[in-house]
Order: sequence, then C-alpha cells, then structure tokens
Amino acid sequence: EKGVPVKGEPGISSMRVLDRPDYFVLRDWAEPGAVRRMHNHPNTTYHVFTLVTGQLRLTVEGKEPIDVKQGDVVDLPAGANHTFVNTGTVTATIVEVFGKKAN
Repeated sequence: EKGVPVKGEPGISSMRVLDRPDYFVLRDWAEPGAVRRMHNHPNTTYHVFTLVTGQLRLTVEGKEPIDVKQGDVVDLPAGANHTFVNTGTVTATIVEVFGKKAN
C-alpha cells in the first residue's frame, strides 16, 4: 500500500497509519533522489524517525546533515525544521511516531 503523494514534492508520499489520543504514526516513502522540503510538525511533543528501508541524508535545521541507513532510529527535537533526501537506489520507507500536544 502506498500513501498519498505530497503536493509539490515529486517522489514523496505519506499516509497516517495510526491515530491515538496521545500520539500518531506516519508511514512515508521517498523514491531514489526524492527530496522532502524543509518542514516541521509544530503541534507535537516528540518525533521518532525510523528508516525501515533504503538510505537518506537527514538534516535538522542548525545541525550537520546525517546519513541514515536502514534500521536507524533518530530522535528529532519536537517541532524542529527538517528535510531529507533519498541518497540510495531503492525507495526509502520511513515510519515516524509523533507525540500530540494536549488539547
């Protein structure tokens, strides 16, 4: 199953796979060479980024880019601006878990 294409970002798709009162989970796909623009998730309390397949270069604003390989888990600062590019030759699959701010 594939997600919905992210508008204005060729080769990037995403879908919400789980939505609970205190957290939600996204599954994302990035085709080889695809770039996810700089963005953030402002209404979150935490952000766990897991690369299931492929390889990426992940950049969090204000930090040096890191190369992420299959199986790596990265704890991103809540609400941080970030971007990534698929640096590999296969589709990258990402699972992201976000904490929700209390209403």
